[in-house]
Amino acid sequence: MPPPSNVTNIAPPEALGPIATKGFAVGAFRFGSISLLAHLALNSLHPIYRGLTIQFKVFIQLSAMTLGGCIFAEKRVSEYNDMVRRRNRALERSARAWSEEKELRERIEREMDSGRTTAMVQNASVGKK
Repeated sequence: MPPPSNVTNIAPPEALGPIATKGFAVGAFRFGSISLLAHLALNSLHPIYRGLTIQFKVFIQLSAMTLGGCIFAEKRVSEYNDMVRRRNRALERSARAWSEEKELRERIEREMDSGRTTAMVQNASVGKK
């Protein structure tokens, strides 16, 4: 069992609901279309399928649509989560690069200031001689 997490904000993003809904609709349409084509083919070719009740045929259609909807909703949510993780990693890398650049600029400015101070001290000592 993994150790307990320190993450306190576990609420899903607000955009996740519409993304999952769109994924479900696309999956239900795709699987429903395929299931409808299978129904038409089986109804014309297979005598056992023709003998099934309307309720069972509707159940088969709805089951296929629900399965497709769940698969595609999960796919869309996973893609969204991956996109959010990639964006957050890119933002972290960017912030790290900016902070490193800022530190480097500050260090160079300090070295230049200390170099000026040293040059001023040397110039002052040369002027006294």
